[in-house]
Amino acid sequence: MTPDFDISRLTPELLERYDRPGPRYTSYPTAPHFAPDFDEEAYREHLRMAAARSAEPLSMYVHLPFCEARCTFCGCNVVVSPRRGPEEPYLAAVEAEIEALHRALAPREKLNQLHWGGGTPTYLSPAQCERLFAAITSRFPLADDAEVALEIDPCVTTMEHLRTLRRLGFNRLSMGLQDLDPEVQQAVERIQPLELTRAHVEEARRLGFSSVNIDLIYGLPLQTEDGFRDTVRRVIRELAPDRVACFSYAHVPWIKPHQRKLDSSQMTSGWEKFRIFVGAAEEFVAAGYRFVGFDHFARPEDELARALDEDRVHRNFMGYTVMPASDQVGIGVSAIGDVAGAYAANEKRLSVYQRAATAGCLPVERGILRSAEDELRRAVIHRIICTLKLEHGWVERELGVDPRAHFTDAYAALEPMAQDGLVQIDEAGLSVTPIGRFFLRNICMPFDAYLKQPSEGPVYSRTV
Repeated sequence: MTPDFDISRLTPELLERYDRPGPRYTSYPTAPHFAPDFDEEAYREHLRMAAARSAEPLSMYVHLPFCEARCTFCGCNVVVSPRRGPEEPYLAAVEAEIEALHRALAPREKLNQLHWGGGTPTYLSPAQCERLFAAITSRFPLADDAEVALEIDPCVTTMEHLRTLRRLGFNRLSMGLQDLDPEVQQAVERIQPLELTRAHVEEARRLGFSSVNIDLIYGLPLQTEDGFRDTVRRVIRELAPDRVACFSYAHVPWIKPHQRKLDSSQMTSGWEKFRIFVGAAEEFVAAGYRFVGFDHFARPEDELARALDEDRVHRNFMGYTVMPASDQVGIGVSAIGDVAGAYAANEKRLSVYQRAATAGCLPVERGILRSAEDELRRAVIHRIICTLKLEHGWVERELGVDPRAHFTDAYAALEPMAQDGLVQIDEAGLSVTPIGRFFLRNICMPFDAYLKQPSEGPVYSRTV
């Protein structure tokens, strides 16, 4: 471990104080607070406002929901179809939505970030990938330095896919891996040998992808700290990813009924589960990776790690990014946009989405217009997440308020965290300590005014 990464203060008692449900803050206000009164008309009005900033770049997320089979641990919005065919009408609907957005945003069109997520984007054939990419870039051309990324499943992604995607201009890949232990893979019904993933990583690097990332999941059935440490060591040694996301598995069978197939008695929880993540963090940091925060690690030469040192990290629905854009549009079923002070979430039901989009409508199902107070708290939360600090001078200069006076309750709630060594607070501001990065969601939660509102049943996954 590095000298500033002392985990001796991470104890079962500390975990018990902070292990509670809480948001991941890819947005603020968070999605549970979106409402159906934000409709297509409201979205179009905000697109008109965004269009007025014609010189500024855009960010775009495209949701491709199809999968050949459903992973038992999956928490995403997916459509399972072992046989190809349903993606064709979906592509037509997506193309129609892209055209409608292009008209609504004209003359603003330049993209500095494009991300395809799923589902499994490479469920599409290489030819279909070309078709979709052309539909996007013929209307929204890419900036010269654009970040162009997608998520792939090595089990269904061919080398022809990789060659096509690189030729089109994709420069970042994220590969789901979860765990290399064969027993864990069997338990979650996702068999993915190391050799298969390594072949895709090596081909991606040969083709010139600038960043190849791996996604792991801890908290799955049959996982142990020693076994997951072994997976992490092999990932570092055999794959050497530029970035790693080490997600906590959220077991929410009341929301995702397919998760009932997993044997919850074989899952870790509490301190035992937390130790799995702490062990992984130790391995990554010992190998030279930077602990960015939440569950993300990056090689020191990776742009994300460099941006962390230069206060250039940003966060949106696609996670951490170094390519900021004042507005993000979401394309496809369940996609969410962030446009001119409002969030707009598309229809979640595939058939309803397709009917609306092909009819020329923007298929918004719900959203929220952010208030001035929302914008203030959103900026503070994102500042903490992206820079691991909150300078009082920055708040006064950029947001026009005295942070100690405006957020009196938040600072009171942070005092126990300071005593526990998660944050340091002085006259200059707040800074997150190395062990505080494990509890970053908790540190942000005192600034979230919506958490004081009552909710019906579980809303968020646990914070650690």
